[in-house]
Amino acid sequence: MTNKVEVKLDELKRVFNIVEEVHDLLHQPEKYKDTDVMDSFVQEHYAELHAVYYDILWNWLPQDVQTEILDR
Repeated sequence: MTNKVEVKLDELKRVFNIVEEVHDLLHQPEKYKDTDVMDSFVQEHYAELHAVYYDILWNWLPQDVQTEILDR
């Protein structure tokens, strides 16, 4: 049996958008090898990546999975 979680559409769109930005950056090696491009990316996107990771993805996880992650 596969477990499922229900997510809000606006949160899913935020996750998709930040993953798309990271994918676009990492898709072309010349971009992530350029420290100016990386610095610019971090300045522009880190706050959203942080929020998505800690405020959205974490809260999508069931409590038992959160506990499992914290116990690693």
